[in-house]
Amino acid sequence: MGAVEIVNRDGAAALVLSCEHGACAVPAEYDNLGLEEEQLREHIGWDIGARALSLALAAQLDVPAVLAGVSRLVIDCNRALDDHDLIAAESHGVPIPGNAAVDAAERQLRVRDFYQPYHDAVDEVLAARPGAFLFSVHSFTPLLNGRERRFDAGVLFDLHAAAAERLGRELSGSGFRVRYNQPYSGLDGLIFSARSHGQRHGLRYLELELNNALLRSEAAVHSVATRVATALRSLVSEGSCA
Repeated sequence: MGAVEIVNRDGAAALVLSCEHGACAVPAEYDNLGLEEEQLREHIGWDIGARALSLALAAQLDVPAVLAGVSRLVIDCNRALDDHDLIAAESHGVPIPGNAAVDAAERQLRVRDFYQPYHDAVDEVLAARPGAFLFSVHSFTPLLNGRERRFDAGVLFDLHAAAAERLGRELSGSGFRVRYNQPYSGLDGLIFSARSHGQRHGLRYLELELNNALLRSEAAVHSVATRVATALRSLVSEGSCA
């Protein structure tokens, strides 16, 4: 089990995909963090379908994708190092026994072994592509804490509102029900990875959240990827990412 996966490193297009929550794997020494395998495969363990969507987009657009290799419950690569949710003791009301008493030494071990290699890989791929557009791929659960999220795609942004609006229009035109900065808001700092890498490299960036009900089969993922790829292709080719 690797901390990070890079696919299509030599892809031609000026676009880089990142996927911070695409894995539900937990290294053997952590004994599933005290959870059942079925729990890890629910939304608390990963973004369902995000890895498959990232791989499909990488193939259709001929772009590189950088994917975290372990569950966000081991360490969350979409959080700052000082975030209280970096290593969550509970997630949506579910206690995480293996994270209940993480000391400073264990925290640093996880940062070294899983978090830093992922972010180093994103930096490496971006450094080789000056001017690239960074696009972070996530999914959300359609029902959370009894509240239904009745839309298909969320375009998350902070600085790049024009790019977000253009992408949203393209996605809406392909039939997606689109919201901006939902179910999480980039204006609240909840696009940490895309923002930190984008700003460090002076690049444009957005994060996409797809309803995971649309990503439950290979055929469904392929269909969604085709529509998202068309929207991204238009966005990047016309330079509408200011």
